[in-house]
Amino acid sequence: MASIGDRLRKRFLWMSSDEALRAQAQARLLPGWEMECGVDLEDFGDWQEILLRRFLVLDLDDAAIADPIVTIDTLRREYQLNIPVFCFGGDNERRLEARQARADRFFARDEIADRLEDFQKQFGW
Repeated sequence: MASIGDRLRKRFLWMSSDEALRAQAQARLLPGWEMECGVDLEDFGDWQEILLRRFLVLDLDDAAIADPIVTIDTLRREYQLNIPVFCFGGDNERRLEARQARADRFFARDEIADRLEDFQKQFGW
């Protein structure tokens, strides 16, 4: 069972194997925030653990992620979680598939690290 401290931690999920982009994102963490990295939802634990995270950032182009669309679908349909899913990369067709799977917002690959500060402020409650 999660403690109150676990629920209050400011954490988000980062799904991308791009090390350079990961380093850029890590450099933009606000004080008190944690970025947990992986390429599969199972890397983060079961659905109860994922629920304790504030949002998910997902790379639509990453070959290390078996299928980002299945990842979104699993999160939404199987786990029935409504944490925000921010995607980056992907062409128009891939973004449409992600939108149909109920991803929330889409960003260019070169802007996602810069947007993290906005996300952290928005979900820093």
